[in-house]
Amino acid sequence: MKKASSFTLCATVASFCALLLAGCGENLSDSNPISGTSTSGDTPQQELYICVYDGGYGTEWINTLAAQYEEKTGVKVYAEADQSILDRLEDQLENQSDYDIYMSHDINWRNFAARGLLADLDDLYARDVEGTDATFAEHVVTGGAELSIGEGENGDEHYYKVPYTQGAGGLVYNIDMFVENGWSIPTTYAELLALAQTIVSAQIEIPGTRDYVVPFAWSGSDRQYYWDYLVFEWWAQLAGLEKVNQVIEYKGPTGGYSDGFEMYNPTTYYKEFMDAYDMWYDLIALHSNYSTADSYGNQLATAQAQFANGQAAMIPYGHWAKYEIENAIGRELDFDIAMMKTPKATASSIEVNYMVGFGDSMIIPENTPNKDVAMDFLAYMATEEACVTFVEKAEGAFLAFDYNDVDLSALEESDTYIKSIREKLTEGNNFHLSSANPITYWNVNSVMPWLENTYFYASACAQPTNNTASIIGADMYNRAEVGWPVWLRNAGLR
Repeated sequence: MKKASSFTLCATVASFCALLLAGCGENLSDSNPISGTSTSGDTPQQELYICVYDGGYGTEWINTLAAQYEEKTGVKVYAEADQSILDRLEDQLENQSDYDIYMSHDINWRNFAARGLLADLDDLYARDVEGTDATFAEHVVTGGAELSIGEGENGDEHYYKVPYTQGAGGLVYNIDMFVENGWSIPTTYAELLALAQTIVSAQIEIPGTRDYVVPFAWSGSDRQYYWDYLVFEWWAQLAGLEKVNQVIEYKGPTGGYSDGFEMYNPTTYYKEFMDAYDMWYDLIALHSNYSTADSYGNQLATAQAQFANGQAAMIPYGHWAKYEIENAIGRELDFDIAMMKTPKATASSIEVNYMVGFGDSMIIPENTPNKDVAMDFLAYMATEEACVTFVEKAEGAFLAFDYNDVDLSALEESDTYIKSIREKLTEGNNFHLSSANPITYWNVNSVMPWLENTYFYASACAQPTNNTASIIGADMYNRAEVGWPVWLRNAGLR
């Protein structure tokens, strides 16, 4: 198979998620597999091949869903996990795909759709979701359906992807440690600052060492962007969601794209973003004793072990924290954990939740003969049974569907972490930074919120005086103005 050149594109900031892939098989009849139709007699059994990106959710969830779907429909589902699928995805789409469904972060789906490589999913979005009064389009989490529409090869607009997960991020904390020491969960930034000082002042000895428990364990080497999950929420609270949405439109004071770089002006449109960074800076960069030793240079595995071993009370993470930490240390945690709602920027701030990984995608290749059964499997994923299975087996991750009527009470009673994620997703104003703006998806590695995906958390801890909000704010503004003409050309706006 001839290897095609790779073109990298992503529709979101951030993130970290999973990839689903499904394989070749015979075409479905006009019957609906989810209704219970199965093969019999001499009719060959339908087959579906699914490969998940081997990330933070494990494989138990997809293996379980595969078994449930097979029992329901008679379709044989083969599940596979792979960390390298993005390296060969374009080749698969251009030639004969080995799979029927792809699901991952960083899928260039708009580019692939424009080249005629993706199946049109309009029929899927028009279907009724089993057990609900909603269509698939209505059952996708708020905002997800609109962001799944793109232009096809002939310029017509269709649905070409399905959002994979909705998400939450912030501070995961050791519940047992908080209870034992009488610490209250901070609800404001001021309370978080006070708690950090309280923990350090308590000088709680770590058994077998001469060290004391600190507030935070984190990885500056390969996961420093986990701090974004707090900073983005503080930004939204300080600026208001309307202003955040204005900023990611990239239209300047004139109302057009020509001066859109003004969205990075640290004294006007981008002021609250830099203020939010400054809050993090005051908490972490100016207090090295609040973090484990050399945290800004630590690998993620080190931070995971430090938190699991009780060396720190909190760790910044995404909703995949429980599965990933326990998988890394090779055992279940011996204490309860939860993700706290990010302490609010001010006492009067609105409750928000930044939807981590919201831009992750499920797609079906145009070249698979199994489009119908692939779409049927995606339809099954929207059902209550599948939504519950995913949360349970992925240990706290949620699919990008409406969970308002999904009964998770049994899981929440037994798992403090799942309960905390559900509360964060449902008790605040959810927002995301995914955008259909061409400047976003044709310049994804250049634009918001950090230019060229250059983060300053680790460098700020190593050299605080060189990485203040005023210094990096001015630098980003200058780089945005210089780069703007190229970004406009890339987006076809100049």
